[in-house]
Amino acid sequence: MARGKDYTVSLDVGTNTLKGVVVSREQTGQMVLEAYGSVKTVGLDKGEVKDAVALKQSIQKLIEELTGQMGKKDVEADFRISFTDGDYSVFSENIEEILSEEKQVMVTEKTIQNLISRLKTEKMKTGNTNIHRSYIRKYILDADKVVFNPVEMYARKLDVEMVFVSSEGKSVEIFRRLFEELFGRGDFLISPALISASEAVLTDTEKQHGVVCVVLGHSFSEIVIYKENLPVYISRIPLGIRHIVLDVARVLGTSVDEAERLLVNYGHCSMYPPDPEDVVEYFGLDERTRKNVSVRRLSTVIYARVKELLNKIRKEIQLFVINNPEYSEERIPGGVVFTGGGSKLRGLTDVGVESLKMPVRIGTYETSFNRRIENSHDVSNDPIFSSCLGNLVSPEEVQGEILESAVERPKKGFGSFIKSLFFGGVDDEL
Repeated sequence: MARGKDYTVSLDVGTNTLKGVVVSREQTGQMVLEAYGSVKTVGLDKGEVKDAVALKQSIQKLIEELTGQMGKKDVEADFRISFTDGDYSVFSENIEEILSEEKQVMVTEKTIQNLISRLKTEKMKTGNTNIHRSYIRKYILDADKVVFNPVEMYARKLDVEMVFVSSEGKSVEIFRRLFEELFGRGDFLISPALISASEAVLTDTEKQHGVVCVVLGHSFSEIVIYKENLPVYISRIPLGIRHIVLDVARVLGTSVDEAERLLVNYGHCSMYPPDPEDVVEYFGLDERTRKNVSVRRLSTVIYARVKELLNKIRKEIQLFVINNPEYSEERIPGGVVFTGGGSKLRGLTDVGVESLKMPVRIGTYETSFNRRIENSHDVSNDPIFSSCLGNLVSPEEVQGEILESAVERPKKGFGSFIKSLFFGGVDDEL
């Protein structure tokens, strides 16, 4: 292993595809992509773990592919993981610290660290241990002075307003236990996939003034709205690429695999696709009968479901604006940024602008102003890897702090990791 380099393995457990990257980081902070890959996710059904052993095998297959690209088995690395739980929510809370009953005293970094640590402890006591990420909205000195950074300022009382992203779903605990089994307790950092994806593809300007990020996944789509650099609204829509594929398979009388091939290679989500009279050949359900479909008809089937999805997104945005009248005047100037595997649908931006009446773009890591990753052109420009690369954005590079990062995580070697998948001392049963 090259001296002076730190390695990070980032995994994104998607509902259809498991993605992974290995990045080295120089002492200067420069990141270089060392390996990347993806495999089919096995053992999940709509984001829920149904077969833990099969999921382990998927992870093993991906890790072996990554280590094969690097040609090394014993590189020690920090592991970061994102996955979708589905029951995410955003809430805010104030915490107050009396610094002195008499004269004003100086606020230090340790003061803030102790305050956040106490808040974390209090949250754990309430049973809400699934807090994935926290953000500081504002500091208030002596109940009247709002500041961005109170360090080296003087006050008798310090108030902190924080925003939390948490989850209450059952699957998050199953995932956590599975990852602890694979990596050991505290040996990994876990994040919500939709937050990681958003941090990967959005610019600071968009997050400051207001933007909607939509992660188009396989089984469902997720929405997160940012304002003033904070996530302020999260929602899930039970429609994803899977539903479009099923529509194509049903209408054209073919298999799901063949429908997915048609969607990926020839699909267009507009009523007016390029070369609409072109004819595409495919196999029927018996996998022998050859059939034909025009690009126009194929696109009509795709458009119907995409239009339904976009209408649901529009209603979610409208609901947010209605319930938050402070956003009604300027609404959401950043528009909608699509990312995730579904955002690769041809024609999505055009039909998105038409349906949402807002600016629409496709978001990748390359479109943000995050720290560049050398040798990563193919991955940085692919929205499928958004969550995976978003895991690499350190808490210091965004306004938030990941509570779970407070514990120093020991690095683990690839070789020992693969061994632990099936030969560790922990029972496989969840």
